Amino acid sequence: CKKSTNRIKRPMNAFIVWSQIERRKIAEAQPDLHNALISQQLGTRWKQMSKEKRQPYVDEANRLKELHGKEYPNYRFQPRKKPIKR
Repeated sequence: CKKSTNRIKRPMNAFIVWSQIERRKIAEAQPDLHNALISQQLGTRWKQMSKEKRQPYVDEANRLKELHGKEYPNYRFQPRKKPIKR
């Protein structure tokens, strides 16, 4: 399975921006915790956060989205269907 290196990645959303920072903190505090459990904790914490606490991450995600738009003006997200395994 070869991955294309020419593929343009989507800009990060607010949750992804926040979770990158928080995932490192959790992994350092609890190095034996499985990644799936970390993801569950992150999802729960994000849902419990107030809009005021989320706002800096939303602003950063919007900044990244604008930057991405300037860098790739003709970019359009085109999800690809996964091939059926037989």
